[in-house]
Amino acid sequence: MPSSDFPPVRAVGRGAAWYRGDCHVHSVHSDGELTPEELTARARAMRLDFIATTEHNAAAKPGAWGHLARR
Repeated sequence: MPSSDFPPVRAVGRGAAWYRGDCHVHSVHSDGELTPEELTARARAMRLDFIATTEHNAAAKPGAWGHLARR
């Protein structure tokens, strides 16, 4: 179950700046091939600041992504 403070009111970051990210990713909870853990690890390896999950045609169980967020 997700913690009561998720999602945070404000994202942790560098303040006003350019951020690198991917605005369209799917996991195995939709039509992707990677788990949320695998996608997160790859995004961090690529030094992305964020990813936006765009799951469809399926509902991921609550908390499938929340535990992977850095605070």
